[in-house]
Amino acid sequence: MIRRLLLVPALLLAGSSASAQQPLAHMEACTQWDYTNGEFGARNSCERPVAILFMPLSDQRIVQRDVAPGGRFNTGATESDMARGWLFTACPVGYVPNVKFSVANGRTILDSLYNCLPAGSPGA
Repeated sequence: MIRRLLLVPALLLAGSSASAQQPLAHMEACTQWDYTNGEFGARNSCERPVAILFMPLSDQRIVQRDVAPGGRFNTGATESDMARGWLFTACPVGYVPNVKFSVANGRTILDSLYNCLPAGSPGA
């Protein structure tokens, strides 16, 4: 009987840690991209902070920023920097895309076919 009672909390803990690892939907709809003072960037229009990964294809440097609700992310890129295109992902802060952020995964990222996993979790 005592053995069964000890097993119940262990099962509850296992269930709660499994649910904590559930992927979340990306937050691309929260980002409105434009040029402000000649610099490309995005505004977070949601009520939750968003973690943005950004890469202009011209130099493939990755920029990562957490953007507060109502905040703006300035990429440092100009219109000429953006001529070859760009990639970005948007996840809740503390989460990362479930695909590696790279040119090789560009089609998956451009088609928004990714979810967000807790940073540091398996598969992240």
